[in-house]
Amino acid sequence: MQENPSMLNRRRFLAGTGAAAVGVAAASGSASARAGDEAEHDDGRKDRATVIAHRGFADTYPENTVAAFEQSVQGGSDDAADRRGADWIELDVFPTCDGEIAVFHDTELGELTDTDGVLYETPASEVFAAEVLESGQTVPSLTEAMEVIPPNVGVNIDIKEGSPDVEFGRVDDPEAEREEWEWLETVIDVATDYDNELLLSTFWEGALAAVRDIDPDVPAAYLLYDSIQEGLDVTDKYDTEGVNPPLEMIYGTPFFDDETYEEIDVVAEAHARDLPVNVWTINTWYEVEQLIEAGVDGLFLDYSEIVRWGGLQS
Repeated sequence: MQENPSMLNRRRFLAGTGAAAVGVAAASGSASARAGDEAEHDDGRKDRATVIAHRGFADTYPENTVAAFEQSVQGGSDDAADRRGADWIELDVFPTCDGEIAVFHDTELGELTDTDGVLYETPASEVFAAEVLESGQTVPSLTEAMEVIPPNVGVNIDIKEGSPDVEFGRVDDPEAEREEWEWLETVIDVATDYDNELLLSTFWEGALAAVRDIDPDVPAAYLLYDSIQEGLDVTDKYDTEGVNPPLEMIYGTPFFDDETYEEIDVVAEAHARDLPVNVWTINTWYEVEQLIEAGVDGLFLDYSEIVRWGGLQS
């Protein structure tokens, strides 16, 4: 039985051109890393979507923690499995003020941890001692996170800002910010030391430009936010390996926001470029089924269980 297509090569798989990876090869150790999954696998899963654990299923486990990543990958790869494990993990990264890479979502530590301060202005010793959501789990380093994610599970690394001197979204001169993004060299060094398939994504064009400059072979994607056309322009400019829009950008679904976004079918545009569409952030079974019907390839989920209804019907 063939393995599930990855987030990055799924378009080619569905088009019948094989499962050749885009940018990097899929890891080869899947059979041993998730025991029993192949027995549970159903071929009907092939035409559904990649399950991406958003911050390690953020509304299920304490987000962006080692425990969340460990728990997120437990279970079967069939949507109808009693426990649906993640195909990919999404996590967020910031630098500490002394150059370590922390896995955390917010710029400020205070709302989610027992420690105050701006993350990139705080030393690693304080960041990594901060307790997340009174869970007993502390903020992990990128190395600690990668260590517990099996090699057959992809990792989407969401790049946050590491300085107050970088501009969100598009920038006139990304090269002018290049020095502020030097810390991404450490991110790439750490991440590529593991066998997981990778996708580095970001809202910051300066970060995307830096990733391409540091290692053009590392797959990357721009996170779309206020304009579909602008997002596609960035996708083309940097020849990215994915298109990651919000739920409200998916044309032809009940969720499409025609008062905010251009009437552009981003799924069709991405597929014309042979790129997967990975949509954030999905919280109901109805959203899952409507998006799969619309042809999306990956779903950023806070709960894995919401794919189960459609899996049971197929």
